[in-house]
Amino acid sequence: MIDIAIIGAGAAGIAAARQLADSGLEVRVLEARGRVGGRGCTDTATLGAAADLGAAWLHFADENPWTALARAQGCTVIERDPGWGASSRVRGATPTPAQSAAAEAALGRNWELIGAAAQAGRDVPVSTLLPEDAFRPRFDAIMTWIMGVESREVSSVDLDRYAESRCDWAVAEGLGSVLEGAARGLPVRLNTPVTQVHWGGSRLRLSTPEGEVEARGAIVTVPTSVIHGGGLRFAPPLPQSHASALADLPLGSCNKVFFRFDEAQLPPESFHCLADATRSRTIHFGMRPAGQPLVMAYFGGDLSRDLEREDALAAYAREALGDIYGAQFAGGICGTLATAWNGDPWARGCYSSARPGAADQRRTLSQPVTPRLLFAGEACDENHYGTIYGAWRSGVAAADSLLHTLRTTP
Repeated sequence: MIDIAIIGAGAAGIAAARQLADSGLEVRVLEARGRVGGRGCTDTATLGAAADLGAAWLHFADENPWTALARAQGCTVIERDPGWGASSRVRGATPTPAQSAAAEAALGRNWELIGAAAQAGRDVPVSTLLPEDAFRPRFDAIMTWIMGVESREVSSVDLDRYAESRCDWAVAEGLGSVLEGAARGLPVRLNTPVTQVHWGGSRLRLSTPEGEVEARGAIVTVPTSVIHGGGLRFAPPLPQSHASALADLPLGSCNKVFFRFDEAQLPPESFHCLADATRSRTIHFGMRPAGQPLVMAYFGGDLSRDLEREDALAAYAREALGDIYGAQFAGGICGTLATAWNGDPWARGCYSSARPGAADQRRTLSQPVTPRLLFAGEACDENHYGTIYGAWRSGVAAADSLLHTLRTTP
């Protein structure tokens, strides 16, 4: 029997394991995949350049422990404003000062309307709070990128509680490589999916293809949609409070397509471009993400889910890129890489979004099921969800709580 089992070697699992590394307890991280990192993964082989398939930003970078870990590994942290929002180009054109000001004003007004409703205790769909004006399609598109779902599925209170990150930095070598480096030396067992957690007795028993693992306590960092979809079962069933929280915090859909170009074909600077500001079902293009010789197409919400289902993400992105920059530019593509996060059995989506009326479920999920069985992950942090920073905070908190329990309870 071991002391602590951590289910999942994503950002939260890695953070929890590092927090427990010097505790003197026997800790084991059980990971279903053949790699660590979870929804943070850098592919360098396919296109000969670092492409972050999932997590790609050090949000809250000035206070984020992952920033220090990246530097300690010798990675290049790009301390530059990403240039999102009103300054983004639209269909390849740089906005005029007047256009930027108008977009900024509309964006600010929408945030104020959402904040006012949330502060009044109205946990309602964001879509019901905003005017139908010329900027509305662009705002709805932004919701799909930052939340993974359409504005009609976004909780006003959940969105308002998200802390504003004023420092968003990229990593030239890829954020997934930072997660991989942080897991080196930890007791991780790969290709070991936990299928069931038996928690009714004095010890926890974890079912895996290699047999059962007994533990005094466990931290579950598996994505909410995987658990709710039956990818991890509990015996006896979880209390209704936690079962409902898992159902009310589903993962949305965000996908990426990377196009490789020769260096000379790309502009020298990094920038962002909105494919169409008149539609919510549109693409956000990133030129030279993290300084790499790539163009990244970013999809969210229903468009992302629909195109992944049809295996049409790359074709759709290539057509849109050619429509903006011309067929000759698109013809220079010399490599393509597309993600498919909803079809990934160990993810089933991108990051969590609370359903309207269910913003408090993040707090519920972060509470221990028992003192010896806890959840952790980005879905548990109501102010930093959707980030590896939120996952870190949650993983460390769960590790500290369980460590206290095991040291004070026979």
